[in-house]
Amino acid sequence: MRPHHSLCIQYFVGKGYSAEFVENMTAVIEYLNSENPQVTLTETCNDILCSKCPNNKAQLCADNKKVAGFDRACLEEYGLKFGDKIEWLTLKDMAKSRIISQGKLSEVCKNCQWKCYDI
Repeated sequence: MRPHHSLCIQYFVGKGYSAEFVENMTAVIEYLNSENPQVTLTETCNDILCSKCPNNKAQLCADNKKVAGFDRACLEEYGLKFGDKIEWLTLKDMAKSRIISQGKLSEVCKNCQWKCYDI
């Protein structure tokens, strides 16, 4: 999982790049929250969410420079690195406690096209 997806999931409201993407995102969130799998933090578009994203161009995001910045900012806040493995619910809690509740979402996710859907 790309580290910034730990934040995207928190704010997902059933909108997305395509119907296929939204369907996949909905299923993935349900799975993550019910099964609490261990996820590996990745810096490429080889994760389950990117798999259905139309911006995934041969496992490289069309907006890779921007989303790579989101990933690095998340890792810095979490004290983690690419390749680390962590249970989903632990990562979800880190997103809430270290970024969202600290008021750092605008800083970490600056220039995100989905920020208009923030709570």
